[in-house]
Amino acid sequence: MLYEPGEDTFLLMDCVEPKGKILEMGAGKGVISIYLYKKGYDVTAVDIDEESINYIKSEVYGIKTFRSNLFENLTGKYDTIIFNPPYLPGDYDEDITIYGGENGSEIIKKFLSEAYNFLSDDGTIYIIMSSFNDIENIISMFPQYSFEKICEMKLSFHYIYVYRIKKMKYE
Repeated sequence: MLYEPGEDTFLLMDCVEPKGKILEMGAGKGVISIYLYKKGYDVTAVDIDEESINYIKSEVYGIKTFRSNLFENLTGKYDTIIFNPPYLPGDYDEDITIYGGENGSEIIKKFLSEAYNFLSDDGTIYIIMSSFNDIENIISMFPQYSFEKICEMKLSFHYIYVYRIKKMKYE
């Protein structure tokens, strides 16, 4: 099921400050990946949905694509990881493109628990979260990261936020 880009996709695209080797997780139609690839970046697009991967391949030759459930089929490190996850409360078996579990946070938490191993030491994650998510709880669960809210948008029934996340540096 192809995720149609919406306000969240374009907010994320506007707020990202890409550098180096880029991974777009949950790429959907690959709007962000295609945009960054055309600007000259080394981009890898990943989605759990085969239709999404085939769509990206048909749009632009040269973007590395993988069908993967988060990091399951990936190796290597990335300087920028971009993720517009399913963040609305609901059963992700019903619609994996929008529902992220009971309070919309399950996939976000799973992503953050795995992303650390794929992020370069000076790398940055850009992720969308929603006012439905228990963001303070998410932040407290992942002390290995620093979180900074850099953009927000009010939608009809909730807010969405872009967070810039970096690895904590321990001396």
